[in-house]
Amino acid sequence: MQIIKAAVALLIFAVSANTSKADEGNFYAGKTLTFIVGTSPGGGYDLYMRLLAEFMPRHIPGQPRVVVQNIANASGQGAANRVYTQAPKDGTVFAMCSAGIVLAEALDPDEVRYRSKDFGWIGTMTTMTDVLAVFKTTGVSSIEDARRTPVVLGAMGSTSALRLQPALVNALLGTKFNIVAGYAGGNEVNLAMDRGEVQGRTNQWDSWEAQRPQWIAGGKLNYLLQIGPKLPELGDVPAFGELVKDPGQKAMVDLLEVLQWVGRSVYTTPELPAARLTMLRRAFDATMTDPDFIARIEGLKLDRNSRPGEETQAYIEKIMSNSDVVAREFRKQVGLN
Repeated sequence: MQIIKAAVALLIFAVSANTSKADEGNFYAGKTLTFIVGTSPGGGYDLYMRLLAEFMPRHIPGQPRVVVQNIANASGQGAANRVYTQAPKDGTVFAMCSAGIVLAEALDPDEVRYRSKDFGWIGTMTTMTDVLAVFKTTGVSSIEDARRTPVVLGAMGSTSALRLQPALVNALLGTKFNIVAGYAGGNEVNLAMDRGEVQGRTNQWDSWEAQRPQWIAGGKLNYLLQIGPKLPELGDVPAFGELVKDPGQKAMVDLLEVLQWVGRSVYTTPELPAARLTMLRRAFDATMTDPDFIARIEGLKLDRNSRPGEETQAYIEKIMSNSDVVAREFRKQVGLN
């Protein structure tokens, strides 16, 4: 009798599991997916998200349609707030916002309406290395030069990476960067450099290559500092973490570099059914190894250092669980208090 009961239970479980898989497989048929970019069109985040929106639906059962939206405000926080509080919690809305949304929450959790650890993290398209670069015409070619000569840098909001990075460099390394904030996105900062309004910025290395290859080819930039994983092709450019020795200062640099390790990550709403989240993560993984996707991203000379959503989720949960003490000192150093 017990054997019969066990067999029946196993059969019910198998039927239930298969039904669940079938339900998830049918869910996206006829649906429209919304891919939200938390920056203005034309920047690095926009490029990556539009590539994902083009290729990922091929790996989602039901072949859903796709819409891409740009919501450029508050360094991606507006888009994150919308996904967290307003988007349907069914896996039809995704976002790639500035990785600064995680740091912004760590620094001032009461000022945001989302909790990063609660999002369903689909995966990281690539980690990032940011490079602080200025025009050669400034005469500044090293951090030592920047301690003597003021340089005007462009940035977005007060908690954007473009402001926080040079602000912490000023605080810890004694440089004299004058940071002009308020631009809508990275593309607008590049245009401000074109117009001569600002003389430099921090930017992802792959974005420098993709957005302003003529500056690199023409030797117009001096590279002063790497932030995040150090790139071998820029081996003579120091990494931020190498230039600080105090453990407390190193902890602040580590917190800042959450931006680089989260990188170009994609997430969906909280409270997504576990089976659906897993399916989306596997569709993301399949996209990262799709030959057509790889050919396109390599053709654009974009980095591809991806990692699965489970790893991104675990990293964010770890960072957000013990950031309070470091964040208080960080805020003081970058002028957020």
